[in-house]
Amino acid sequence: MRPRRSTRRAVSPIIATILLVGMTLVAGVLVWTFSFKPTSPPPTIFYQAQGGLTYPVWGDPTDCRPVMPNPTSYYTTGGTHNAHWSTYSTAWWDQCEYSTTGVYNMMNVSDISITKVSQPIPLAAVQFDFVCYNATPTPLTTHFVRGSLAAMSWFPGSSQSLPSNAPTLGACATFTAGSGGAYSTYYNRLGFYEPLTSGATLLQPGDAFILYLHTANSVFEAPSPIEPVNTWNQPDVDDYHGAPPWCFSVVGACTIYLVDTQTTPQVTLATIPVSSLS
Repeated sequence: MRPRRSTRRAVSPIIATILLVGMTLVAGVLVWTFSFKPTSPPPTIFYQAQGGLTYPVWGDPTDCRPVMPNPTSYYTTGGTHNAHWSTYSTAWWDQCEYSTTGVYNMMNVSDISITKVSQPIPLAAVQFDFVCYNATPTPLTTHFVRGSLAAMSWFPGSSQSLPSNAPTLGACATFTAGSGGAYSTYYNRLGFYEPLTSGATLLQPGDAFILYLHTANSVFEAPSPIEPVNTWNQPDVDDYHGAPPWCFSVVGACTIYLVDTQTTPQVTLATIPVSSLS
């Protein structure tokens, strides 16, 4: 007796192929739909800080005297300039105001040098934020200066003029910037960012931030057309330079943050306690 044939009909090879291709396409669409782009590691930087250095007070032309024979002879006792004052004034404008070829007073500084960068980071995207904390008489947090490294870049020997977006100094807790008052003094009285190469747009090893240390009567002024009543070596009590001394002596009082603002969320590249810079 012959075995009974099954009444089920086999799927033709053509239909099976179509089904297989369709399943493959669906699977591919699902994989593509649910696939995620691998996140790149956040940028990192390495830096080296060194204190106890000295640097010219580039940001203040009144702390400069022009290079000329016997410059003190153009200014007499009691703050009175002599008949040759115009010669001195012309040299001062050329060497101290419109350039930095004059002789500037020296001031204590700390140097924060970039040693390694993990990936390209535009200077315009890196925010320099100097934060001050004060516990007495009431808790107070202020941003002394906050701006991009691009806006705070400056090259000694270049013109004194600063860009329109150059940040100005605010208050450091209860400390304000001299007789000019806070919010009217440019960042380069506190310090400045000096890229390794002029015109650079990216953070690179060899770049450095120069931070001035303010101490009472730490800088002595020379006479200038801006302040002609000054005598030689008058204490510079009417101008402001650098961070207040307690930023360097009190742990946790002042902190510098370097923040990459182009990332989402923003990435803190460096947290630098100012007390570690003394």
